[in-house]
Amino acid sequence: MALKVEVNKVKAVTYTQQHKIEGEVYVPVDSRFTDYMNAEIRHGFIPITNGRVYSLSEGKLLYKTPFLNVNKNFIIMAIPEKGV
Repeated sequence: MALKVEVNKVKAVTYTQQHKIEGEVYVPVDSRFTDYMNAEIRHGFIPITNGRVYSLSEGKLLYKTPFLNVNKNFIIMAIPEKGV
């Protein structure tokens, strides 16, 4: 039996040392964006949907993807669109 967790879709911008990633992060209903990003995550990856990955050095769009996992250890900064 699968465990279903209710989530809110949060538009966010995430930065690594080399990339800016725009997309949607799914945060549990009873959690804030910052709490979710700071929580211990079992596998260490943050799933992002409808992602757009940009080069920080050139500002160019490198690619669009419906889904990507970002290693939490490489995230420098993450900003929710509406300050959730």
